Amino acid sequence: MRILITGGTGFVGSHAVRALAGSHELFATTRGQAPAELEGLAEWIEVDLAARIDPSKLPVRLDAVVHLAQSSRYADLPAGAEDVIAVNLEATRQLLAHALRAGAERFLLASTGGVYARSPEPLAEDAPLAPQNAYFASKLDAERALLDSGLQRVILRPFFVYGAGQRRMLIAGLIRRVLEAEPIVIAGEPGLRSNPVHVADAVAAIEAGLRTDADGAFNVGGPEVASISQLVATIGELAAREPRLSNVEADGGGDLIADVSRLRGELGVSPRIGLRDGLREAIRDWRSGGDDLGSSV
Repeated sequence: MRILITGGTGFVGSHAVRALAGSHELFATTRGQAPAELEGLAEWIEVDLAARIDPSKLPVRLDAVVHLAQSSRYADLPAGAEDVIAVNLEATRQLLAHALRAGAERFLLASTGGVYARSPEPLAEDAPLAPQNAYFASKLDAERALLDSGLQRVILRPFFVYGAGQRRMLIAGLIRRVLEAEPIVIAGEPGLRSNPVHVADAVAAIEAGLRTDADGAFNVGGPEVASISQLVATIGELAAREPRLSNVEADGGGDLIADVSRLRGELGVSPRIGLRDGLREAIRDWRSGGDDLGSSV
């Protein structure tokens, strides 16, 4: 299969590139200078997805597009909203147009569990949608851009991806604060509950999404539910550090827990890496000074 994958040097993207290279004819984009050659990778393509994409840089024939890239300014809102919308929405539209020109049959989009309204119950794919900021809204708009495209749509909605090599996002930030003895303030008690997914399980969902005949959205969550307080406590225990933890009153309530029944039933992916094992690996990597693989999707 000839595949174009965006965000190839990002956190999830770098893991996906290594998993897919060799078994597919893989072309991967990078916003900066192309990394060293990777065995099995057809080509690194230098392209800024926040700008107008030059289609002449992209493969003329494709079977699938896997859009994993996200804006580096995802946390810089509202100042970074223009960049976020450009990468999440406008680049999706441009990549979709190129996929159709190149004869692709499927488009796999990395969205986010943040498109849902928070709920005390696990969220299935048909749960109410209520993105709470411009980043989440742009991901939902990207999903909608794929409607009526004629391509097979595989939309993955990951819930708090984490793992070795991550230096930003929720769990990486908690690990850093515990290890560096920085204060951690949690909204509410015990804080938001979720089922974070290890990057290896997220990549397994991407691989399955390239094989499936199914169409539509799939939640990608881990096998265990934990609150923010429980995550911090576990990180502290595994790192042998006492977290500096406090709580403030939260506005609103509800959790973000993925119901992964469709992931298991239609994609055949059962998330397998538990929180203690995944957090232990991430803490070990942080302490060893491993490479920053960018932000997750």
